[in-house]
Amino acid sequence: MGATNIVTVLPLGLQLQVDPGQTVMAAARQAGFFWPTVCDASASCGTCVSIIESGTEHCGPMPADEQETLARTMVPLDGLRRLACRLTVSGPVTVKKRGVHQADTEST
Repeated sequence: MGATNIVTVLPLGLQLQVDPGQTVMAAARQAGFFWPTVCDASASCGTCVSIIESGTEHCGPMPADEQETLARTMVPLDGLRRLACRLTVSGPVTVKKRGVHQADTEST
C-alpha cells in the first residue's frame, strides 16, 4: 500500500498515522490530541514549532508562510525546526514537541 507515514512525537511517545497531504497537527487533532497553537493552525504564531529528530528526508517542502513565520520568530531555517501546522510527511519521522497531550485532558 505504499510508505507508512508514522510520526512519533517525543517526549510523549505518541505515534500518529499521517495521511498523504495531511499536516502533523491535523493528524494529531484527528487522533484526539491537542497540539500547542495560538493562531489555530494558520502558520502565523510559531507556537507549534517542532524539532525534527529523524526522518528529515521524509518531510514535505516548507511553504512560504511557514518560512516567513520561522524567520519572523527568529527560528533558524535549518530544516530541523518545522511548524506542525504545515509539516507533511511521506515516511517515518520523529519530532520533539512538549505540550502535546490528549485533547480531553483537563487542566489541574
